[in-house]
Amino acid sequence: MAELAPGATGEPSPFTSSWGHWLDRISTWWALGGGLLFCAIVVMSIVSIVGRKLFSTPIQGDMELLQMGSAIAAAAFLPLCEVYDHHIKVDAFTNGLSARARGWLDALGHALLAVIGALLTWRTALYAISAKESFEVSALLLVPLWWPVSLLVPSFLLLTLAALARAGLSLRIALNGDAA
Repeated sequence: MAELAPGATGEPSPFTSSWGHWLDRISTWWALGGGLLFCAIVVMSIVSIVGRKLFSTPIQGDMELLQMGSAIAAAAFLPLCEVYDHHIKVDAFTNGLSARARGWLDALGHALLAVIGALLTWRTALYAISAKESFEVSALLLVPLWWPVSLLVPSFLLLTLAALARAGLSLRIALNGDAA
């Protein structure tokens, strides 16, 4: 069983540069933070359900907190998935291709993900600014919406950086036929 520490995934870092190792480490710690947030959400949900059933006193706004926290925590896992190339993909069509051909397809896929990640980063940051300027708040708890939305931006930025790094790695494979 893997320990909860950077580098404990059982896989060596796919990157050889110090920048790549930095990206790997930051993405791992960011994902661990997302996992801790999910654990906190589970505890809050259990307390709210028990309070509702036994004492008729649920946690007010538990669904709002669940929605906000789940979005932030789920986004925190995306960069680490991209660093280790563990997104869901169908390899059945590409298994028979050469390493170079798969490298070109992977480079294209990672580059497209980098573009989407950059768009998500940009638009989410703009929405956070807009929500702050318009004093937009949640319905029950009146939490300023720019708080949780702004916490999505670093995840999308890390995803973009990881996708760019993976695109570069795949491009080297496509050009050289190996990871060198």
